[in-house]
Amino acid sequence: MLFCRILPAVFLLSASLCCASALSTPARAAGPAQDGGKTHKETGHIDSEAFLRAIVAVRFEDDAEAAKAFQQALAADPGNAELLRQALVRSIMSGSPDAGELARRVNELPASRNQVSVLALGNEAARQGRWTAALGYYRMAESDLLTHLIMPLLMAWGEQAQGHAGQAVNALLAQAQDAGGLTPFYTLHAALIARAGGMENRAQELLFRAQKLMSGSDVLTARSCAAWLWQHGQREKARAVLRALGDTDPLLTLAGPGLQANIAVFPVTSAREGIARAYLLAAFILNQQGREQMHADPAGPARLTAAQRGASAFQFNEASRLMLGFALEMDPTLVEARLMLAEIQGEEGHPDAARETLLHVPPTDPLAPVAMFRLSMFDIAAGHLDDAIALLNKLSSESPEQTAGQAQVQRVLGGALLEKKDWAGAIAAYTRAMEFDRKHGAVDWALLSMRATTYYEAGDWPHARADARAALAYAPDEPSLLNFLGYSMTERHENLPEAEELLRKAHRLAPEEAAITDSLGWVRVEQGDVEGGLVLLEKAAEQIPEDPEVNYHLGEAYWRLGRRTEAVDQWNMALGLHPNPSDEKLIRAALERADMAPKTGVDEKKSDQSSQKGEKAQ
Repeated sequence: MLFCRILPAVFLLSASLCCASALSTPARAAGPAQDGGKTHKETGHIDSEAFLRAIVAVRFEDDAEAAKAFQQALAADPGNAELLRQALVRSIMSGSPDAGELARRVNELPASRNQVSVLALGNEAARQGRWTAALGYYRMAESDLLTHLIMPLLMAWGEQAQGHAGQAVNALLAQAQDAGGLTPFYTLHAALIARAGGMENRAQELLFRAQKLMSGSDVLTARSCAAWLWQHGQREKARAVLRALGDTDPLLTLAGPGLQANIAVFPVTSAREGIARAYLLAAFILNQQGREQMHADPAGPARLTAAQRGASAFQFNEASRLMLGFALEMDPTLVEARLMLAEIQGEEGHPDAARETLLHVPPTDPLAPVAMFRLSMFDIAAGHLDDAIALLNKLSSESPEQTAGQAQVQRVLGGALLEKKDWAGAIAAYTRAMEFDRKHGAVDWALLSMRATTYYEAGDWPHARADARAALAYAPDEPSLLNFLGYSMTERHENLPEAEELLRKAHRLAPEEAAITDSLGWVRVEQGDVEGGLVLLEKAAEQIPEDPEVNYHLGEAYWRLGRRTEAVDQWNMALGLHPNPSDEKLIRAALERADMAPKTGVDEKKSDQSSQKGEKAQ
């Protein structure tokens, strides 16, 4: 969202940057650990409760709890170098004030010193304005591909802070010549350093060179160029630069008023902010690499299994979150870092952690509306529907009307209201989103489909049917749409031959989709082809055995074939699966019918033979 794509590269992370080792038995230190003249010997004691608590916290991305638990385990075994390293990593990720002291302890152990500890100490010195010490620590970092790529930025900003802006710019531009996909970013940072050093003409040249080099839209570049244009009297051009951001990311139109209101403000004005942006860039690189790893072709050169790709992506995300921890240490107000961190947490299934991350976004930041929108989505994922609806209504009232971002707000608001069973509110939200599409000459079949579903739930079948047919006109081969319309018609015994035609097409397009298989089986049963429908219903029940609707349909087919014991078994099973109210009513009615029906002594063998005939016919 916030960066142009960097050219793909394979990043070989050192063990110190990959935190997955925290999830195995803690490694023993090679020898006694020394801390400020004190010697910490191995105790041989492991605080298992604290260590297991740390493992669970890591998996749930509760970095504050993980840092606390690792430090508790470390207190019981102060000579354990691996526990010390992991306590440091989690302290950085959680923004704990203990990170500096832990980094010093790690750094004093030759066997434990690593990129994490020296970068942490360099950052601490930079925050304190001790730039000579900061550069000294940064130089201590062993070179791997990642540190090799971001170190020029750290060093250049450190030189600028010491009054050597010209030297820093020249060094960074020299590195930019062979930086590949990072060249635009090196050039941008050189421009910002030049401006911070009072080199206005040089800053202008480099800013707009960076803009041309970018292969996509980048918020930092756009804001920097807009600020320069504004301050030099080119105000309409400045506004146009910011408006263009919305062309590549519709959500940024929500931030339009805030960005325009702060148009004259350069987003980076100090070395600390520049270093924070360098770490943000590193996090972005790692995150992109993790995504590529996760979606890599299993038949490709690496030939990784899905589990291996997942583990590798987890490691990249862990390293990315560490870089974001560094970024937020240097600039706690950096909203882009919080947005990226929340995105990673959400993707890994931790919406509550993502919510907590975004709750710290300053409401006055120009990008706060984007953060608010993301927060609403994590609220929905975490089940906090009322909070999400309140946020989305706030965005709806405060953000510009008739923008692509506002259309997305209405879409998500509609989904939240639908989940709350506020049918009228959801329909109104979807309609507002569709009005935006129509004004821009577009139609989103998915919006039509969602509104059709809402009308259906509200009991307004004519409008639901109209929206479903309109959606099918734009997406005639969408199995979910075909299934929705065909099944809904079947439930109402409305034009069953057409309903079957729709469901047959859906089944051809998605033969392994159990819900569609069930629908097709049911429409055949409803038209009297019980034996042919039974084969499909049994297949659907095998695929999704705990779906009450499927079990009800299967029971009904058994009943119509005279296999009443099996029918009652299916209905009882369906009732125990917590069906929705409308399905529960049908199931209870079926069971009452079974209780009242006379016992007929059905020939089960004959029924089985009939079923076999139906299977052959199918």
